[in-house]
Amino acid sequence: MFTMILLLYLQQHREVMLESTSLRGTYQTKKACEAAAVRLRGPLPTPDGYAAAWHDAMCIPIERNVIVNQGKPVDLGRLLQDRPPVVCEGTGAWRRVAELCVPAPAPAPAPPVKDKGGAR
Repeated sequence: MFTMILLLYLQQHREVMLESTSLRGTYQTKKACEAAAVRLRGPLPTPDGYAAAWHDAMCIPIERNVIVNQGKPVDLGRLLQDRPPVVCEGTGAWRRVAELCVPAPAPAPAPPVKDKGGAR
């Protein structure tokens, strides 16, 4: 099993800050996790007063019986509400924001473990 860590970076002047992190969902395989992470990586709408905003996402292994609580959504909306970016770019940045509002897919049930009938 794998989970994704979402990392929000903001750049102000020349400094890059890790603004927040959150866990997002569980995935049966690293391949499935990476496929979901690809769409969330990249630029986000840049709030006024910042030079850039973007997401990175890392997939990390977890034990099969671990439950991942959805992390608190990043409050990028608060930053964009009063001072939205001047230009809406066609880079996928706004699509990423919309995808953050959708819960991660529920994990598929694990396949049953067959008992080999050995000594107990």
